[in-house]
Amino acid sequence: MRLSFFEVESIVMTFKEVFGQGKIYLFGSRADDTQKGGDIDLFLDVPYSEDIYSKKTVFLIKLEEKIGEQKVDVVFQRDDTRLIEQEIHKHKVELNMDQIKLQKYFQECEKHLQRMKKAYDVTKEILPLSHHQYSNLTDEEVKNIDQFLFRFSKLQDTIGDKIFKLILQNYNPDFQKLSFLDFLHELEKREILTSAEDWILLRKVRNNIAHQYDDEPEAMSQAINDIFAQFDTLKHIFENLKNNYKVEMPHE
Repeated sequence: MRLSFFEVESIVMTFKEVFGQGKIYLFGSRADDTQKGGDIDLFLDVPYSEDIYSKKTVFLIKLEEKIGEQKVDVVFQRDDTRLIEQEIHKHKVELNMDQIKLQKYFQECEKHLQRMKKAYDVTKEILPLSHHQYSNLTDEEVKNIDQFLFRFSKLQDTIGDKIFKLILQNYNPDFQKLSFLDFLHELEKREILTSAEDWILLRKVRNNIAHQYDDEPEAMSQAINDIFAQFDTLKHIFENLKNNYKVEMPHE
């Protein structure tokens, strides 16, 4: 799909503003990453009304105000036996903000994971840390450990606060009423999370390191060892989500 996040968001929001309900799809060359250039071809599946073509005009005007002057073509769903609709159905891509948000979150996570992995790879040679090693870390080693801890937290937050909730709302719109443990068990039940116990452990080791102090090298070194030991667990949780829920990414 050769649309930016901004373009997708603008199209979807304008569509909802003007038509209220229905679905909107991208088709044509912009839906194909192997092609270049081309108009923005949109296929709208909306309830018929007498003012539908007036709404189309309003839609195009409002959309141009948001994304600038571009060639936008609109086709309405009318009859699946029409040749043009048959061709559209073969290659159309639904513009769905939940999917777009999900993939933005996956991009965030991928960035955190790669930087965390880089810090892990250069630090693992000195692990597990003893309290003596911790007290004598070089500036570069401290920098790498701090990078790992920061990215670990960011990755876990993006998964827990954004990805889990966005996916679960499609199964249980009232999930926000659940307790934390019930929330995890619901994720486990839906096979969004393979193990609630793993997630609880990740939170525990992260919270533990947040409550340690530099002047307690024995406790701090153990906390660092514990959180580094969970690298593969957090990585697996993210990769499982990515493999199960990944959809096509719009380009930046």
